[in-house]
Amino acid sequence: MSFIRLIRRSFVSALFAPLLLFSYTGCSSRSATPEARYVPAGDLLDIVKDFQRLAREDTYRFPIPKDVTGINIMKATLIRLDDYERKNRGQYADIVQYNKALALERLREYDQAAALYRKVGETEGRLGGEAAKNAEILDNFLRIFDRTIPLDDPFKYIAGLDEKVAAWNTLIKRHRGTPYEFLARVEEERIDRAKVAFVEANRGRLKEGNQLVIVGYSQLVTKHQQSKNIHRYLLDFGDFYQLLAKEYASQYDPEGLAFDSKVFDQFIKSALKLYSEVAQVDGIVEKIEAQGKIEAARGFLEKMTRLNR
Repeated sequence: MSFIRLIRRSFVSALFAPLLLFSYTGCSSRSATPEARYVPAGDLLDIVKDFQRLAREDTYRFPIPKDVTGINIMKATLIRLDDYERKNRGQYADIVQYNKALALERLREYDQAAALYRKVGETEGRLGGEAAKNAEILDNFLRIFDRTIPLDDPFKYIAGLDEKVAAWNTLIKRHRGTPYEFLARVEEERIDRAKVAFVEANRGRLKEGNQLVIVGYSQLVTKHQQSKNIHRYLLDFGDFYQLLAKEYASQYDPEGLAFDSKVFDQFIKSALKLYSEVAQVDGIVEKIEAQGKIEAARGFLEKMTRLNR
């Protein structure tokens, strides 16, 4: 039985109980205030009903949904549930804690979420079994987080990141078709991005470091085409080509004989191609940023072209 149905069943019983009482006692008042113990249930249903629907969305492909006020639904729900707990001590504790755990895991606070799931799992309520199962899944998430990676050698560090990617990929396959697949994809993606960032930061220490960065970005944008972050990655990739163009112009005087305009043009045009790919997409926040980067790249290209004549 879904959580919304479970809550509704509890709330319907709570709402109809006073009506039955009134019918037996002959009370004819239509404006009587319901007993206090029935009022919080409706408030909890208001908090949970939309959250339960939005919490199941794919957070790998799409940003965390906003509520009607435009606030992150996970953060907003945590605040509302905390407020509900303060005002209604002990009421529907398993439902409150379960939904807090759900919000926390979507915010990647896996340790806190697992702790709350375990509390619910120790109860005799209907949510106990599923909560215990979720806690076990998150414990597997945390085991991957807790794996240590050698920091003394860049190649061992990359190998450690690769091992974590493989571990997340195993969980993706295990939880295919569930929200935990999406969460595992988010974690795998973060490691993939971290690998590229590490190589980029250490490219001067690596043989053919620049080429390794280009390969890393190429793999990142290919593997994560469905990610909500794909446009950010394309802009970052373009920024790297722009950086290579600036470094080339600094190393070789554009007014001198050593400057090869074909090499410089290749860097700039590669950046422009990536920026243009983002600028053509409507309805994304990166569109304006991409348009600005295109203008800047074109301006830089025009300046270097004039100097090289």
